[in-house]
Amino acid sequence: MSTEDCDSGLLFVKPADTASGRVVITPGEQQPYKVVFQLGDQTLSEHPVPTMREGEALIRQHLAHIQFTTQDERPDPEAPKRKRPAKVQ
Repeated sequence: MSTEDCDSGLLFVKPADTASGRVVITPGEQQPYKVVFQLGDQTLSEHPVPTMREGEALIRQHLAHIQFTTQDERPDPEAPKRKRPAKVQ
């Protein structure tokens, strides 16, 4: 929705794209499932997995990294940058 379409005078701002991951069924493929990582409407990658549980684990493992990567690609170079938390090992 653009601001011209609205008569209320309120300014609508598109929310920042959010990284997401989901497990989908892939009948007829070599693996029965695949994990699809997306940033907004854009598909970032697809990974075949043998089980739903392994797909969910892959999402948990990689989703935080995708979020931080997108924050590094800020459109405004003057925008404040969030610090990455230290990795716990």
